[in-house]
Amino acid sequence: MTCVSYTQRKGEMAMKPTHAGELGFLKGPRSTSIAIVCMCALFGWCLSIYQASASPSNSEPHTTDLARINSLAKALEGISIGTLSYIDFSAGEDHMGHSYNRFRITRGYLTIRKQLTPWCGFRVTPDVTQETVTTYKLAEDKLVATEDANHADFKLRLKYLYAEFQPSNIAFLTDMKIEIGMGHIPWLDFEEHINPYRCQGTMFIERAGIFNSADLGIGVMGYIGGQLPKDYQDTVNKHYAGTYGSWHIGLYNGGGYHAKEANNNKIPEVRLTVRPLPYLLPGLQVSYFGLYGQGNKKAGSSYPLYNVHLAALSYEHQWVTFIGQYGYSRGNQKGTLVDGQGRALRSQGFSLFLDVQTPLLNRSLSLFGRYDHFDPDTKDWIASGDDSYDLAMGGMSINFFSKCMAILVYEHISYDANNGGLGKVPVVNLRLKDEYRIQTVVQIAF
Repeated sequence: MTCVSYTQRKGEMAMKPTHAGELGFLKGPRSTSIAIVCMCALFGWCLSIYQASASPSNSEPHTTDLARINSLAKALEGISIGTLSYIDFSAGEDHMGHSYNRFRITRGYLTIRKQLTPWCGFRVTPDVTQETVTTYKLAEDKLVATEDANHADFKLRLKYLYAEFQPSNIAFLTDMKIEIGMGHIPWLDFEEHINPYRCQGTMFIERAGIFNSADLGIGVMGYIGGQLPKDYQDTVNKHYAGTYGSWHIGLYNGGGYHAKEANNNKIPEVRLTVRPLPYLLPGLQVSYFGLYGQGNKKAGSSYPLYNVHLAALSYEHQWVTFIGQYGYSRGNQKGTLVDGQGRALRSQGFSLFLDVQTPLLNRSLSLFGRYDHFDPDTKDWIASGDDSYDLAMGGMSINFFSKCMAILVYEHISYDANNGGLGKVPVVNLRLKDEYRIQTVVQIAF
C-alpha cells in the first residue's frame, strides 16, 4: 500500500510517496488489512449519514426541494463578488536602461463581500502579483541590475481581509464604519477616489516609498454631518461624500500588507477632511493626514523614527478634478530611509494632479496630467547636493463601461545626480538615467 505525505519547502507544497511500512501504525499485512477495514467502515458510516440527511423526511419531494432552494438563497443573500484588474502594456526604458516593452498584469483583485447582519459585514480581497528576483551590483561605479526572468511566477497574496461593523450615528458623526483586520489605512484610499488613475501607477506618497495602502489593525471612519445630495454623488463622486467632510482614525502594526510586524510598535494614523462650503462649492475639500511611530526594520540597535504629515487641497466637479498636496516625513514604513548612523532621513515633496472631462464621446473622454517632486534627504545627511526626483505624466482616458476604462499616458522621471531611485536612500554621484515610457492600461472593474 502507498500513501501520500506532504513536505513543504520555500512556501511550495510538494508530494512524495510514502510506503506503508514507513508509518508506525501500518506495519505488517495484518495492520494494513485492519486499516483498510477501518477506512471502509468510516467511509460507509459517512455515506449512511449523507443518505440519511439527503433523504426527504416526508413524501413531498417538491416541498423538500423548495426548502433546499430557499436555504441556498438565504445562504447567498448579502454576498457580492467583484474585481478590479489592470492589464498593462508599456514601452520605454527604466533608470537602469532596461526596456519596459512587455505586457503585464499589475492588479488582479477578486473581492468577496458578505453582509451578515444590518450592522456587520465581511470582506476578503486577494491580489495577483508577479514575483521578481533582482540582484544589484556595483560595477565600474555604475549600479547594474540583473533580473531572473525564469523565476517570475504569478502569486496570490492577501490585500484586504476584515470584519466591518456599522455603528449608529453619534451626533454629527454619521455613516460610521469600523474595519478590524487587514484594512485600509486612512490616506491612500481617499486619494485614489479623487485621482481615479491608480491603474497607471501608485500615488505620490506611495511612489516615494513612504507607505502603502493597507495594514493589519483597526480603523474607525465616517462622515461629518450626513451625506451630500444624491445628485452630487451621482454626477461627481459618491465616495467620501460627507456634507462637511470625512474622517478616519486607526491603529496599525505599521509594516503594511507586504511585511510581517518586526517590532512591538503600533502606529496611530489619522485623516481629517473638511468641506468648508458644502452648499456653495461642495467639491472643495481641505485634508490633513498624519502618523507617528517607528520603521519596521532596525537601523543599528534601534528602530528608526517613522513620522508623516501631509496636507492636501482638492476640488471635484463633473467637468474637472484637482488635488494638490505637500508631504513631509521622517523615515518610512519599511525603516529603510536612514543614514549611516541610523537616523531617519527628513523627506519632503509635493504633487499636483488635474483631470478634465471633455464633451467628446458622450463625455467619456478625459485628459489628465500629474507632476511630483520629492527630496528624500532635505538635510543632505548622506550626500550634499541634489538628490531629488521629478515625475511628470500626461495622457487621456476613455470610460467605456461603468468603472471600466482604457488609458494612454506618457510618463517621464528625471533623477538628480545623487538620487538612489524611487523609495531608496541617496547614493553619491550615482547619476541614474531618466526613465520614460508610453503606457496603455485597460482597467476592468465591477
